[in-house]
Amino acid sequence: MDDPHLPLDPDVDTAEDSCRPHPGGSPSPFAAGRRSRWPRIRWAIVGAVAVGGFFGGLARYLLGLAMPASDGTFPWAIFTVNTVGAFVLALVLILVLEVLPPTTYVRPVLGTGFCGALTTFSSVATGVDQLVAHGRTATAIGYVVASLAAGLAAAVLGIFLGRSFAATREKGRV
Repeated sequence: MDDPHLPLDPDVDTAEDSCRPHPGGSPSPFAAGRRSRWPRIRWAIVGAVAVGGFFGGLARYLLGLAMPASDGTFPWAIFTVNTVGAFVLALVLILVLEVLPPTTYVRPVLGTGFCGALTTFSSVATGVDQLVAHGRTATAIGYVVASLAAGLAAAVLGIFLGRSFAATREKGRV
């Protein structure tokens, strides 16, 4: 009953939605018919995000301790975690969508939890503000440009590696 052209989202309970009557006879997971106007909280998913968030935040904290930035210097720790986070998120999404069997917890643990806590835009903004306050405007501009370029390059690399893995895996099945 689901549209085969749409990606399967393991966090949506399509079986529950398909049991309800659909206006116009077309099945849609977005059709009206929820019994409550409040979203259903899936506590196992919330717990998975919390566990991933704990480890992502811990990794960011430890890297910040290992790579402290003095006032007015390039914030390498935040640059590194944001670049690594872009790579990991892109790789995880490709693996979840194209390689792994449908799963409920990989994306919330690694994508939302771990990468969400690991990466931080607010620290980029704070770092830029501190660089400008110390008269390092050129470094601040370079930091923003380098962060955007590195994040984009890391995401492209994650997608490329994930799709390469998927293609290699498909060749092994044929």
